This record gives sequence, C-alpha cells and structure tokens, in this order.
Amino acid sequence: MLQVLFSLLFLLALAPGLQAAPSELPSAADAPVERPRIAIILDDLGYNRPAGERALQLPGQVTYAIIPFTPYAATMARAAHGGEREVILHLPMASQDPERRLDRGGLTDDMDEAEVRSRVQQALRAVPHIAGLNNHMGSQITADVQIMHWLMQEVQETPLYFIDSMTSSLSVANQSALHYQIPSLKRDVFLDNVQTPEAVDQMFQSLLRIARRRGHAIAIGHPYPTTLAYLEQALPRLQQQGVELVAASELVQQYGQPVYEPVDLKQLMRQIVAMPAPRSSRLNFSETAFP
Repeated sequence: MLQVLFSLLFLLALAPGLQAAPSELPSAADAPVERPRIAIILDDLGYNRPAGERALQLPGQVTYAIIPFTPYAATMARAAHGGEREVILHLPMASQDPERRLDRGGLTDDMDEAEVRSRVQQALRAVPHIAGLNNHMGSQITADVQIMHWLMQEVQETPLYFIDSMTSSLSVANQSALHYQIPSLKRDVFLDNVQTPEAVDQMFQSLLRIARRRGHAIAIGHPYPTTLAYLEQALPRLQQQGVELVAASELVQQYGQPVYEPVDLKQLMRQIVAMPAPRSSRLNFSETAFP
C-alpha cells in the first residue's frame, strides 16, 4: 500500500496545478528585462566533423549538444570547451516513430531500472566538460514517468542542468527534473524543422518575439547547412537588435530553479480519488512502479 501511495504522490507532484514550474510562478525573475536573452542549442553534434567544425565557429555563446559514443564527440566537446563555449550531453532516447534509428547507448521503454541507470551513467562519462543535458529524440521516453524517475535520480547528485527538448507534448521530463531539484527549462522553438532560409528566419523571429515578451527564450537547431548559414548572418546582428545570446546555463540558473511548495494533503487526497484509471501499462499501480 505504501508503494502504491508513493507512486501516486510522485505522479501527482508532476501533475499540472499541484506544483508549477518556476517559469509559471509569479516572481520578479519573470518580469521582462531591458535586454532580452536567448540561448541557442545546436543538437546532434558528433557524427559529421566538417559540420561540427563549422558550428564551433559560430559567433557568440552558442550551446553545443553532443551525442555520446559518436566518432567526434570527445574531440568536439574539448574544442568547444577550449573556446569557452558550453557543452551539454545530447542523450539518445527512443522515439514513437519506429523509423527513427536509436543511437548507441540510447534509452528504450523495455529496459529495467539497472539498465537505464547504467546507460545514463555511461553517457554522462562519454562526453567531457558537460554542464547539462537534453534529450535526443525521446518522444516515447520523455512521456514515461518511470524512466524519467530513474534518469533524474542519476542526475540529481551531479551539478548538471536539464533542458527538455519537448519532442512530445506529453513529456514529463521538465517536471521530473524539477521534482528532483535539478534546474530545468523547456525548449521554446525549433529553428529548422523545415530546412529553408525562409522557414529558419520565421522561427528565429518567433524566438526573438518570445524573448522580448518574456525576457528569455530557448531555441534548438541542428548543424544543417541552411541553419549554420543563417546563424552566421543573424548572430552578429543580435547586439544591435538589443538581444543577448547567452549559454543555456545562464537562463536555467535564473529561470529554471526548482521551487518548493508545501503539499495540501486534503487536496492531494481529492486528486487521488478523482484520478482516472491509467492508460499506460507502465503506470499499472498493481506493480511496483517505484522502489
């Protein structure tokens, strides 16, 4: 019975309305600042050396997300760090799309606790100089409360932050990170889902609008030729536009810190009673979902 109640408490702690993420809580930090700040994370580095080297030449504090166990992962991480740029681990996770190939060391939903924890630890050690991590693909895994529970437990004893790439609207990754006191934010914009200069520009302008309205915003892009060519031209113009490009950690440290909220036990019990039956077999409370 205690194990079942713990599972319910954990899920409810992730539920909207019970514990809001810091960016949703009214505070002085949410007020727009005079100089909006953006972070741009370039994903999928480690396979293509020429694309990676070109990406490392971009001006400003771009954040580089490197896939572990790729041919140039360590080389690019050291080069970025040597250039005083921020490096994060781009942790592979299974997609809901069966056509998407999972990279070496990735997480799948059929793994047990020991395998998940082992793979997370191996990936953390595979890329040097990391300041944080985000998910590579992961539309299936970031929606899995149990696996996010194991993942964040492995990260919580480190000084790392987490960025939820939001590859799924059902993702609980950001909420899970905050639950375990891991600084975390969500991606706001994908720059290059459509790889044309016009589409990248449209998404970049959306990024700037969000930052001007809220004070900060995070974009994720990839080392595609179109994206790199656009950023080579756009990033030098940010200063005259009154926008500052910063490492992702700067935004996470200010806007992504976990906030403790006392639990209203009466409200909690009402929500437990009102909860619908779980749809996913991985949330079957007749099993020991959480130790």
